[in-house]
Amino acid sequence: MLPTWAADTIIRIRPATKTVRGSEIPDWNNADELRIPGCSVQPAGTSLTEDGRVQGVSDGYTCYAPHTADIIEGDRIRFGGNVYTINGIPRLWTSPTGRVSHLLLNLERWDG
Repeated sequence: MLPTWAADTIIRIRPATKTVRGSEIPDWNNADELRIPGCSVQPAGTSLTEDGRVQGVSDGYTCYAPHTADIIEGDRIRFGGNVYTINGIPRLWTSPTGRVSHLLLNLERWDG
């Protein structure tokens, strides 16, 4: 369990699957949602892409979730009214004392 300063709650979004032309693909219209309290979500990188006019904005956060959180590669995270993809693989950081073990998520979204 993360310390008391980890007071953010995220929503994990996991798609169901469906078969299309013989292949299993994510079905985001039938996704499962799970509230995960006890997180710390901190601002990370942001960037602007422009070429004479604004083209798009990248918005990123680093999320420290409880190490037992049910979050896997391919899930999405809702936080602060926005939906973020997990950039990369969720990383488990194990504390030698077990007191501050956590799951590290690099969250990113694009707008524009």
